[in-house]
Amino acid sequence: MVLIEGFTRSETLALTETTSNRLQYLEMKELVIPQRIGKSRKPTVIYTWEQILEIRAIKHLRQEISLQTVRKIVEFLNKSGFDDNLRDKQLVVIDDEVFWIQQDWQDFSEKMPSAMKVGGRSDKGVGQYILLVIPALTEIVNEIWEAARTSEVIDFASFKQRAKVQYTKVISSF
Repeated sequence: MVLIEGFTRSETLALTETTSNRLQYLEMKELVIPQRIGKSRKPTVIYTWEQILEIRAIKHLRQEISLQTVRKIVEFLNKSGFDDNLRDKQLVVIDDEVFWIQQDWQDFSEKMPSAMKVGGRSDKGVGQYILLVIPALTEIVNEIWEAARTSEVIDFASFKQRAKVQYTKVISSF
């Protein structure tokens, strides 16, 4: 059996807990573009681990803001020379405005985290830093692992070999 690097469309649907229409829309808007293998009318569609994380991150953002605002954020990040991936950004949504919390942990003791407005209902103030959510990447990864574990579509043993990040047990400090 050949082990493919990524995840099939049906596996992606199970891992991201999204719809086929949403995957099509994300591709049409060029937010997440899968690889197609084969030249037939129905090629095999493959999503990378990073794309799975990105779809989940967008899904979390969609609970707070419109997909149009998500697209504007990606466009702003891209035009401003930043990495336009949302999966590894700490984003905070406050009253329909989205702020990216940036932290360089190397100089944490000298410098507080900064926050930049990256989106909102209006484009006013986008790109400005402010003083002060998508959940942390660990939480998104754990959600995908849980979806894989409980899915009837995913071969969990195969998933464990293909997932690039392992499940992280969160220890409560209570």
